[in-house]
Amino acid sequence: MFYISLILSKVYYFFTKHGKVTDKSGLLALKIDNLFLKHVTKPKTVIAVTGTNGKTTTCNFLVDLLEYNGYKVTSNREGANLRPGIAKALMKSVTLFNKSKVDVAVIEFDELSSDIILPYIKPKYLIVTNLFRDTMCRNAHTDYVFDKISKGLLKETTLILNADDLISSKLDNKGKKIYFGIDKLKTDKKKSDSLVQDIKICPNCHEKLKYDFIRYHHIGKAHCEKCGFTNPKANYLLTCIDYKNSLMTVNNQKYKLVNEGIFNIYNELVAIALLNEMKIKNINEGLESLEIVKTRYSKKEINGIEIITQFAKGQNSIATSRSFDYVAKLDGNKEVILIIDDQHENLSHNTSEIVSWIYDTDFEYLKDESIKRIIVGGVRCYDYKVRLLMAGIDSKKLYFEEDELDTYKHLSLKNTDKIVIVHDLYTVDICNKLLSKIEDVIK
Repeated sequence: MFYISLILSKVYYFFTKHGKVTDKSGLLALKIDNLFLKHVTKPKTVIAVTGTNGKTTTCNFLVDLLEYNGYKVTSNREGANLRPGIAKALMKSVTLFNKSKVDVAVIEFDELSSDIILPYIKPKYLIVTNLFRDTMCRNAHTDYVFDKISKGLLKETTLILNADDLISSKLDNKGKKIYFGIDKLKTDKKKSDSLVQDIKICPNCHEKLKYDFIRYHHIGKAHCEKCGFTNPKANYLLTCIDYKNSLMTVNNQKYKLVNEGIFNIYNELVAIALLNEMKIKNINEGLESLEIVKTRYSKKEINGIEIITQFAKGQNSIATSRSFDYVAKLDGNKEVILIIDDQHENLSHNTSEIVSWIYDTDFEYLKDESIKRIIVGGVRCYDYKVRLLMAGIDSKKLYFEEDELDTYKHLSLKNTDKIVIVHDLYTVDICNKLLSKIEDVIK
């Protein structure tokens, strides 16, 4: 059955690969052979990436850097991170005789799928970017997600973990573990300014943790005064970020800073850590041409106005808060357009997601003097209006449109240095159309 599934999925992929990107060829392989992931030949090195936020960007960094260094790589880099997407990536990487054609597989997978993915793909390295509360219907509680990942861990896999995350850094497969982290920064705080902090109590003795510093939410360094629980020591420690010269220093080695957002700095850092573990030398040369994938971040300038698009993961209060914080810290006067309705779970345009997540989201970051207008588009725009008013934002700054494509009509362009569109994964197409309208208006 395996070879039938392999041949038919390859034929299906051949005739559909120039159309809309889907994982249907992988789905076909799994329908014919449910153990396709077990039977398909994997390359010598499999790198698996999971976590709440940053999976896709981290995978894209790794694929680009590995290919720059001459490796043949397969990946589900389109972001299809469930079994069908992974099956498609591995199907493409083998011949009709099930012989691997690549050196490395970089596989992003949904953290809740750990126990049904990891035992079959048997990764040499597993990156866990972080663990936060996430979408309310699926994985709101970090303990639940932590247990799911733990059940899939293999002793022979080297874990690459975030030393600044007191939750995911506790993962243990009784094997080799490598930690990455960022030393205390001038911008770090003693007390969190975020609404959500997923770990406040020591997981060992249940005493209240004392934070030495907090970067955002629960990311930072803490210790328990009773039992001594604390962060693990980072094997790869970022000690300096030189924003002016776009450089970061890791273990006394300077690397190009690809993006100034702290979330993307973590994504770049873990990629650097893993490539160093693989003994790859030309990391910096590869970083010179590296960019954030345009569905996550883009920037262009027209007639002196910068237009920036910034991704915010829908129904995820942490990721959206990080995007808001990033936008607020951008230089210059800004007009911000929010199109973050997450409607993929219902085909009707009259309904969208559960909105409770917005009350865990730090809309307060948008209460910044540099933000002159906030324009909200989508069927949930008036739910966001309530939340923005609760955040203390002046109602005179707020504008609302149920049709996202009409949001551009509320732009003033007076003394505006930047227009920032914050969008969800499922509003990328809308964002691109909106971007075109804004460009026409500016021109």
